[in-house]
Amino acid sequence: MFIHGKVLAAATVPVVAAGVVLVAGGSAHAATQAAPKPIGYTVTATDARSDSISHVTGTFGTPATSVVGSTAVQVPTADPIQFGATDSLGAAISWSSTAALPTGFTLTAGALSLPAAAVTAPVTFTVKATDGTAVAFATVNVGVGASAVPAEDSVTVTPDTVVLNAPVNAHGRVTFTTVPSAGVTETLANGPAGAVFSDGVLSAGKAVPGDYKNVAVTAKDAAGATANEVFDAVVQPVYAPVPRLSGGHAVYIAPTRENVYFVQSGAASWDHFTIVGPGAINGHQGWVDGKLGLNAAVYSGLEYGHGYTVFYQPVTGRGSTRPVPGSHWGYVYFVS
Repeated sequence: MFIHGKVLAAATVPVVAAGVVLVAGGSAHAATQAAPKPIGYTVTATDARSDSISHVTGTFGTPATSVVGSTAVQVPTADPIQFGATDSLGAAISWSSTAALPTGFTLTAGALSLPAAAVTAPVTFTVKATDGTAVAFATVNVGVGASAVPAEDSVTVTPDTVVLNAPVNAHGRVTFTTVPSAGVTETLANGPAGAVFSDGVLSAGKAVPGDYKNVAVTAKDAAGATANEVFDAVVQPVYAPVPRLSGGHAVYIAPTRENVYFVQSGAASWDHFTIVGPGAINGHQGWVDGKLGLNAAVYSGLEYGHGYTVFYQPVTGRGSTRPVPGSHWGYVYFVS
């Protein structure tokens, strides 16, 4: 079988037409196509900076015995209890008492000194750790010791912290989880107008697309322990998949017949075609039921040895010449 030499071309064009008008001689004129409408929006968090206090400790100076979460014994004449904590931003933490300390107790630079004399009744008070927007607490319980000589007081320290984990971007939303997960209220500040924040989840809602700086989520428990996270929120529109045509080529069948193939991706559609070239077939129009993957159209009545161009445009339905908004059209050129 002799196959006449041919030149094949295929293209996807990012600026599509709102109706391609083809005239004899093969020139094409494309108008601006309507932009597709978004079907929704997504939001993501970037450059998140969490300010929170964790790992509150309380230790005796000598020996360095921890009293956090357990019962320890403090001899009144021993060293003070030194409080410590970890700040997520690495900043210095200041310590204070939430109310006047009981008689004989002092708190200086995070060091708690007990009274020289043993306590005769249990004592409870709270110290506060702060750094910028982060707040944590430690409840101190001092009980009457069992030993009379030397007099010993039992001391326990119970931390109260709230930590915001790194935001999780998934399914077009942002989730902010806390430790602990229960009893913590989260609020949003400086967020995108139209966005929705509920149960620690930020959704784009009907927010205007854009990059929003210094958005903040604050997590706080009933006692006031607080963590704060500042980040950038990026809102983007989501569009339905649109047809894209590519990979066009022609296959010789007979001197007056060619099969034209192309690949359709993104979405299926009816594809309006117009063929331009010599002979009666010039200007012939029709529709191909474009499926995802490889498609074929048969063209007969060609003049042997002449060039033809077939233009394809995804349209809104069979018999329509209205382009699918946002779709990408293509063409195939061949010599019969």
